[in-house]
Amino acid sequence: MSNRPHKPVSMAPWRLEASESEEDAIWRLHPERRLAIAHDTAQLLVREQRGTDSDDTLSRMKTFVDQEGVDTLAELWSSADPVSLPGALWRLFGIREQVRVRPDVIGEVVQRGLDALETIDPVVVGAEEPVTAAGVGEIIDQVLRGGFSGDLANALERASALARVIAAGLLHWPESHTDREHDVALRSLSWGVVATELADCARREKNGQLR
Repeated sequence: MSNRPHKPVSMAPWRLEASESEEDAIWRLHPERRLAIAHDTAQLLVREQRGTDSDDTLSRMKTFVDQEGVDTLAELWSSADPVSLPGALWRLFGIREQVRVRPDVIGEVVQRGLDALETIDPVVVGAEEPVTAAGVGEIIDQVLRGGFSGDLANALERASALARVIAAGLLHWPESHTDREHDVALRSLSWGVVATELADCARREKNGQLR
């Protein structure tokens, strides 16, 4: 695979119009067409930069996100391969929603995870910046707003680290009458899978292979 820089994409107008039309229009599309829109919107949101020929399309996309939220696009991304650009954005969206819904609980889970991993996990030990839910959440917000100018591979690695810390924190979460040990273990496993998938996406991004 080549390490060439990603080229700006030009999203076909009908695909953006499909996203902007009546609420359920996208869901009536053929699965292959929906997947194509998922990849196009992900590429446009993350890769497109100002000064290209598709400024108008990017502007419309950002307006759509501002007015409707990123939820509709996220539903499209959810069906993409886990190790792909739309698949990565879907996982980032999921992490952001968890951080927003219960910031207090997530904060405590993260602290428990950090305490458990501080002597064994290289992502935590010697990290330039501490892994925090709020810090990673801010990065994710920047990515999902469109026109991200930072290092996407680094953003994916940070999100992967947070997911891994949460997985560890859940394993050290005190059992109560509302949290069965089996259920907690399954939730931890799910976060661990997300961490692995995002780490794989980060590696592909570094190699110029994340599509």
